[in-house]
Amino acid sequence: MTYIVTWSLAATLELARIIGAHADPDAVDREAVWIDSLLRRYPHSMGESRSGSDRLWYADSLGVWYRVDDDAMTVKILTVAPARRH
Repeated sequence: MTYIVTWSLAATLELARIIGAHADPDAVDREAVWIDSLLRRYPHSMGESRSGSDRLWYADSLGVWYRVDDDAMTVKILTVAPARRH
């Protein structure tokens, strides 16, 4: 089964800001594509569950807050932020 992944306008704008400010913008862009790809196939296996159908996932450069709708087979990325790895 494949889910349809959409990005909210706020998440898209913030992703563009993060890419523009990052030392390696291509790496952030590749990670966003990778996140999108994995959420299409395994939305419940990535990240941690939050209230309702919301989930939070931190990858290397990005963190995403997203909502899974199993009935509609969709994933909506609500917000994105830089991940802070130490």
